[in-house]
Amino acid sequence: MVNWQDPAVVAFCAYLYNQDAVFLLGFFGYHFVTRMTIEWSLLKRKRRFSSALIPYLFGRYAILATLLFFVISNRFKHKISCDVAYKILALLGSSASFCSTLNLGLRSYIIWRDMNRIVVWVLSFACVGHAALVVVQGAQSVSSQWDPFTESCIVVRSSNISMFIFYLYTTLMDLAVLILTVCGLWRKAALRSNIGTSLSEQCLWYCVATFLVNIPAAVFPILNLNVIMNVIISMPATTVSVIMSSAAVLSLEPEEYYGSPSDAMRERGRHRNTLSVDVHGTRPRRVTLTTNIVLTSQIDSGLVDDPFEAGVPPRKSTETAPDAAAAV
Repeated sequence: MVNWQDPAVVAFCAYLYNQDAVFLLGFFGYHFVTRMTIEWSLLKRKRRFSSALIPYLFGRYAILATLLFFVISNRFKHKISCDVAYKILALLGSSASFCSTLNLGLRSYIIWRDMNRIVVWVLSFACVGHAALVVVQGAQSVSSQWDPFTESCIVVRSSNISMFIFYLYTTLMDLAVLILTVCGLWRKAALRSNIGTSLSEQCLWYCVATFLVNIPAAVFPILNLNVIMNVIISMPATTVSVIMSSAAVLSLEPEEYYGSPSDAMRERGRHRNTLSVDVHGTRPRRVTLTTNIVLTSQIDSGLVDDPFEAGVPPRKSTETAPDAAAAV
């Protein structure tokens, strides 16, 4: 049986943790660079900035900064304030996980705010509780110090209880967002629409992915094998959560991503003279209303050859006989 408290085992776990961070930096870095649609559209002023984009942007840059700092600090042998640095990293990582849940939680809020105020208030208080756990997680999750022998920071203590509560709460919040989204779309009779199907599928796949990574992140701290094993799953869990929630936001492209329904209503006001026609589930076709009407003939040319067959009497000639003779 493995003695998880053996210093050699703890050192090997720390090595795996560092290599895991390098892999996650490359994995998330590729995702970050290849999916900068929203950032470019904001820089080029092709998209209006909305407060609903804050969780998306902050979550992406927070996990990127966490991975970059963690990898770089372990490669350069310069003494730093390890405890302060690791607490900041824990705060950024927890904030990124919170923003991942908030990305989809905003959709549930928009769906329910016109139907049931109680659900909106409960969801809001749940988000406030989640944010409070982010602060606790950042302050108590890990403690680190400088090791002069290895010339790097080492984790000397990790709070398994706070980590277990945080990741369990995150998992339950993701499940609640999924249930509220599906039920809200069902009550609005929009579950079978294109946007309803898309939103429900996004929440479903997001919850499946976060379940697979957040449940081990909550179980390992309870096992309390050693200080490294308590936190070894937290970084992959947060990275996968950010990637999945970012994909859910980007899946709304190429349609305009509005931060709130009021923004969408203002945009629709610019096109209030247009109609969208949906025939047998086909894609809506936009038709512009106009007063310029052109009438075209619909009479078959084959019927005009024989006027009696077409039911039209023959036209009388307007030429007189002398005129005709003169013409000859």
